[in-house]
Amino acid sequence: MRIGMIGSGTVGTSLGTAWASHGHQVMFSSREPGSAEMMALVAAAGANARAGTPSETLAFGEVIVIAIRWDYLPSVVAGAGDWSGKIVIDATNRFGASVSGKSAAEDLAALAVGAHVVKAFNTIGAEQMPHGQIDGEQLSMFIAGDGVGKASVMPLVSQLGFRPIDVGGLDKARLLETLAELWVSLARGGMGRNFGFRVVGG
Repeated sequence: MRIGMIGSGTVGTSLGTAWASHGHQVMFSSREPGSAEMMALVAAAGANARAGTPSETLAFGEVIVIAIRWDYLPSVVAGAGDWSGKIVIDATNRFGASVSGKSAAEDLAALAVGAHVVKAFNTIGAEQMPHGQIDGEQLSMFIAGDGVGKASVMPLVSQLGFRPIDVGGLDKARLLETLAELWVSLARGGMGRNFGFRVVGG
């Protein structure tokens, strides 16, 4: 599968490098794809990785992962091109009041017109994203979105070792964004980053 990473920070790097190691073709986006920093990232990610501009990354990917700060997101999405038919994984978190009254994922769907937006990878630290477990125990990855998007995203989640948990449509993304707030609160409150959520049974 061709996967485009809009964002090459810790989340984008962790996920993109992991999927490249599983044989997927991955493009990391940057305003300066030829920079020394991006070339080092591509080299570290291996032969299945490359770099491109946001518009090149959007055109390249069958699945697009959004992993950038929310204050940058509207302009990047608007400038990247045509999102129609793309499977989009929203791995962002936007804490604080929502101007629209909707979740960040629903706001992203309104910006990326025609895309199938799926909320995932926002309730765990970037360190655990490549392997889906801690101390040998499998972590759960909660996923919200439409059926078309989830059909493509769930195998990618499982491939990284997580147990995918379907929480419903994109209207349930607000629950995952609240869960992410809990994760951050616990991490900053003394638990550290080496923990995750797991559904037992079901």
